Amino acid sequence: MASEPSNSALKIAGFGACMISGYPHKTGGLFEIACARVEHDLGRSVISKLVSLDGFTAPRAEKHIARTMGGFDPSYVVIQFGSSDAHCPVPRLHRKSASRGLVSSTRESDLAYHSQPSGLISSLRWEVISLIGYLLKIDPETALPEYIAAVERMATLCISQRATPVVLSPFVFGSRFSTRSAIAFTTEMRDRLSPLRTVLLVDCISALGVFAKTSVLQRDGIHLSQLGHRVVGEAIAAAIASDVQNPKTFDVPADKQEAGTDAL
Repeated sequence: MASEPSNSALKIAGFGACMISGYPHKTGGLFEIACARVEHDLGRSVISKLVSLDGFTAPRAEKHIARTMGGFDPSYVVIQFGSSDAHCPVPRLHRKSASRGLVSSTRESDLAYHSQPSGLISSLRWEVISLIGYLLKIDPETALPEYIAAVERMATLCISQRATPVVLSPFVFGSRFSTRSAIAFTTEMRDRLSPLRTVLLVDCISALGVFAKTSVLQRDGIHLSQLGHRVVGEAIAAAIASDVQNPKTFDVPADKQEAGTDAL
């Protein structure tokens, strides 16, 4: 980010799917934790703005990022998409076991399901889901090239507006098969975003991988537990705090400048 007075408020925008808001928990979401930790660690006030698009994939959400920054002029934009994109879903298997075969699309039912913490048999369920994924060769929700292209365009747009993009990798999944997909997405993302020096890439898989999956995931094997939110939130805060103390010069590669301008 460009240097700012050390006593000025730091503006941080959040743009992501449901988990950036803390879902399925009422408080203590990763973005909330990150902003509070940055404020504490830097001794500097933080003004935040959050746009959460429930269930959106990166390509679907891309067109909405302009309104996240519009009129706010953030120094940092936390971009959280990938869990829906990298997920390789086994059709309704997990929902049937949780709801006795009755599938409801209401948000209340979804929240009740996603709020269930991991239990003793969660790991076994996840292994079964993973095995089915391997056997059926289930594709991720979003094709890898489409996901990477969308994230790259969002990051480039942020840089063109002199905001530092803080891009989160996909999270781990209970299913090893889906986690393998998430790792592939993260590896490709790192390769593609590396020319954009001002991008802060937060490797959530590495951060979460220190802990047992049953500790950082809900029973559905997709949404983060409260510990998972705290781990990711602290990783975001560490990346931002480090960048504030050692800011990089903004530079958009020539072949990316036109794309960033066109997205406005």
